Amino acid sequence: MSNERFAYKRHDLVWLSEAGRDYALRNMEDCIPKLNDRDRDTLISSAPALPAIVRRQEAPDDGFLCIGFSFPGIIEGVRLRISSRVPSDCIVMRKTPFDIAQCAKNNPDYEILQALMDAGNNFHVQTGCFGSTALELATGLPYRHKDSDLDIFLCHYGSRRDLEMFHARLLELEARFGITIDAEIEYMEQYGIKLKELFTAGKTVLGKGLYDVALFDKKVFFES
Repeated sequence: MSNERFAYKRHDLVWLSEAGRDYALRNMEDCIPKLNDRDRDTLISSAPALPAIVRRQEAPDDGFLCIGFSFPGIIEGVRLRISSRVPSDCIVMRKTPFDIAQCAKNNPDYEILQALMDAGNNFHVQTGCFGSTALELATGLPYRHKDSDLDIFLCHYGSRRDLEMFHARLLELEARFGITIDAEIEYMEQYGIKLKELFTAGKTVLGKGLYDVALFDKKVFFES
């Protein structure tokens, strides 16, 4: 799959081969909080294999992918996270935030995500999810807790008015369900921009990309 490297984006979930998991352990860059080797190795090597999250990359197209593992367990108030990098050809499956969100359909535990997807259908916004909700949907493990935000990723293909209407609906659902919704919207097929920042005062907005971060003019965003 190395020839598909540029298809990867932030928040994608990827599943590694056994060789890929072994490589990730041998080339671990960080572990928060710190664990002993046995406990850490057991987590990554456990079955069924947990997906890794595509994170910001160190260098373009070098044959490797920078990833992070996030585990459902909370240790001393901190979610366990491990970062590493693996050869791209060790990836056996990839799912985007939009793929994962489809798993929420007809599931009463994800009513708010379904409502956002319905709003997206009305206002020309494709709605996906990332973060703890995506990991819980992908694995069936208890990643969410009572204070969890809902992280959603959006692709907008309508008018500015459509996006304004979707944003208003998002705020209504946030108040109704009593949960914070952290929405990123895709820009230039490379960057994630906070939806709420688009509708606040100021002329620019920060975009987080696979390789860098950049400031963008809000006016240009709405004209694109």
